[in-house]
Amino acid sequence: MKKLISVAALVLFSSCEGISVADAYVAADQATYDVIAPQYRAYVEADENLDAPSKASRMRLVETWKMRLEANKK
Repeated sequence: MKKLISVAALVLFSSCEGISVADAYVAADQATYDVIAPQYRAYVEADENLDAPSKASRMRLVETWKMRLEANKK
């Protein structure tokens, strides 16, 4: 039984290497990013009610979104 569990775990982990985000999802997310990110950046830069740390945090949000997109492009 332990041997079967070990083999099943090995198969599962080795198959995970080939798993990627569907191309259609990445394309749709990229299109969303292309529309929203520039507008959101402009809003953050212009908002006088946000202090520097708040602005930096919001800019990191946009940058990490971009990084995820780039990491999933083929």
